[in-house]
Amino acid sequence: MKISASITNPAVIIVGAGIAGLACARVLDRNRVPYILLEADERLGGRIKTDPVNGYLLDHGFQVLQTAYPEARKVLDYEALQLRAFAPGVMIRIAGRFYPVTDPLRMPQHLLSGLRAPIGSLSDKLRFVWMARQITRQNFKELFEASESATLTFLRRKGFSESIIERFFRPFFSGITLDPQIRASDRMFRYVFQMFAKGDVALPARGMAAIPDQLAAGLSADCLRTGQKAASVSAHSVVLENGQRLAARHVVLATDAPTTAGLLQLSNQAPSCPTACLYFSAKQAPIREKLLLLNGNGTGPVNSVSIPSLVAPQYAPAGRCLIAATVLEPFLHNRERLTSEVKTQLNRWFGHQVERWNHLRTYHIDHALPLQAPPLPNPLKPSKRKVNGIWIAGEYNYVASIQWSLYAGRKTGESILKELQSC
Repeated sequence: MKISASITNPAVIIVGAGIAGLACARVLDRNRVPYILLEADERLGGRIKTDPVNGYLLDHGFQVLQTAYPEARKVLDYEALQLRAFAPGVMIRIAGRFYPVTDPLRMPQHLLSGLRAPIGSLSDKLRFVWMARQITRQNFKELFEASESATLTFLRRKGFSESIIERFFRPFFSGITLDPQIRASDRMFRYVFQMFAKGDVALPARGMAAIPDQLAAGLSADCLRTGQKAASVSAHSVVLENGQRLAARHVVLATDAPTTAGLLQLSNQAPSCPTACLYFSAKQAPIREKLLLLNGNGTGPVNSVSIPSLVAPQYAPAGRCLIAATVLEPFLHNRERLTSEVKTQLNRWFGHQVERWNHLRTYHIDHALPLQAPPLPNPLKPSKRKVNGIWIAGEYNYVASIQWSLYAGRKTGESILKELQSC
């Protein structure tokens, strides 16, 4: 491979230093291909960020790492991330009570309470076990090449009652896809379900930003440029907002879907799923177990509640607790009243202790994830590697998750290597 370019005249320019951009840069860096990685923000990580606030670690939205992700297992050093796992299951709020619904093999102490939980009939629960057995046996090729439909259609076709759909599947899956109508492809549902069954849901001890920080740690510092936003792109150049023009043999767009659509002047971008995450500090946790709490009632703004400091104590100062509430559409429009409405609902959940909770910060994220309605791209066969000669490495061309962001970045880097080697 003959590459005479330098950092001032790179072979590759990557726009966007999120997970995909960092994974692409990692391939180029390890193969000594000169590149520049541009990031509009002052820090790396894209949508995966963590703010230290008065001794608390606040992730930008409720985010987790699924330890079963094959690409994450290859790329990330889990031990160095000091991963801390949630308990394998959820706690569902129904009619004034919380009911634990957990993995019976890993948390057998909740088996009976899970069977008694009013989320559906005994037939629903038997169907759930049978469906879980089928899904966990599928490999990725079988999973992503099967016929697809919207998840809601898939669940009804499987014979699940409206009770279990509304009280369990809707709050659970909408919390993952951020779409309360659960329009996402059932391929996405089965993929997520499989990851939950095969691994842990975890947080790095130093916050989710530890993941992009680890990816960036092995890169050449001279190649990373933060605070530099691309105004326009072409197959061989990037023009920054300050007017500077950078040229390269290859240009990679590793930005989110709205940014990519704007730079490519595309009008058919996938709709975005917004969310808000509200953080509160408290003297003690409202529950003892490391479980995600789901709203099975279908009323009020709160979709789920997590307690990061129960999972990873580093998320809060000693003697304090960090609580996160996630809100989805259609409760995001009145931002002025959102905090009071959330606290009112949590007061009904946990009692008067909520009145003593301190609101730390609210993150409103307009583009948290792309809507992943059918047809969902087969991530093993991405439909568009290039658009107008520009490499595309965003998760929206695959499946929205850390797994496929890492995969998209790596595959894009490897494809560029092949083209450079053929020159």
